[in-house]
Amino acid sequence: MGHKLGIIGVGHVGELVLSTAVHQNLYSDIVLIDIKENKAKGEALDQTHATGFMTRSNTNIVHGSYKDLKDADVVIIAATHQYPKGQIPGDRQELLKDNAKIFRQIMTDLTKITTDPNLLFISNPVDTAVYIAATEFDYPVHKVLGTGTTLDSARLKQFIGAHYNVDPKSVQAYMLGEHGYSAFPGFSQITVGGMDYPSFDELYSDVDTLTRQQMMEYAVQTAYEVFHAKEGVTNAAVAQAANEVARNILLDERAIQPVCSLIPKELYNLDNDIVFGLPTVVGRKGVIKHLAMPLDDVERSQLDRSVKAIQDNIDLANELK
Repeated sequence: MGHKLGIIGVGHVGELVLSTAVHQNLYSDIVLIDIKENKAKGEALDQTHATGFMTRSNTNIVHGSYKDLKDADVVIIAATHQYPKGQIPGDRQELLKDNAKIFRQIMTDLTKITTDPNLLFISNPVDTAVYIAATEFDYPVHKVLGTGTTLDSARLKQFIGAHYNVDPKSVQAYMLGEHGYSAFPGFSQITVGGMDYPSFDELYSDVDTLTRQQMMEYAVQTAYEVFHAKEGVTNAAVAQAANEVARNILLDERAIQPVCSLIPKELYNLDNDIVFGLPTVVGRKGVIKHLAMPLDDVERSQLDRSVKAIQDNIDLANELK
């Protein structure tokens, strides 16, 4: 039996998730679900036509219903409120006011059918979406994840790599916390080519040293640069992030990714269990292990700030029930 992927929501982001997924040649079946059934049907048919090319596997791509997800391995949730082009709010709380109901409806419909697939949320605010799914429904908590700060971390690595003119894949660096304004770099733990960042930087005396503030500002602000330039859409890079995490799950790669999932309060001595982006071992069972990255005093303060921002969103989500 082959691998099966479900995608809920095939709008601007979901259609790129689909396109990226089919080019990975990992799935025998892909099921598309969207409130606009014709959109799902059209995307399925369009991608099916491309299976005649030599570079494509003969994937069975269909538009379907929640019943078709019963035997899915991974379900990527990209559904969001439909805004007119150019009018998608950048503020996470404004998004939440429209999307909380959608998240709850998806989970209600899905849990009537199955609690088996690993769920991967990419809809914003993603930390709150995962919290809703993990705490309000009888779904295995370890199977509920979000892309978290995977994309933020990729942006950070690209920024550092470009600054020193090295491959960003040689950079080990994570953004932590909220996928949003309060995300911050795990600056004290950054390595490049196996060296801690200060040691690596010393080898480039002709290049300015990057500060943690510069890293944080770039990784956060560049998202909004894309958002505004593309009239309210960021889709290509997040589609890649989602598919990479989905592959980690599907192939049981036990990769370390800064996904977001429900984190026990004891891990960082917090007031409540909460969801934020943190390096996590990801495999076939979803969340295998949270890795409590050591934080210096500045990072600890930034974590507390980010946790407060996420908790504020959670409180708002509870008010919207």
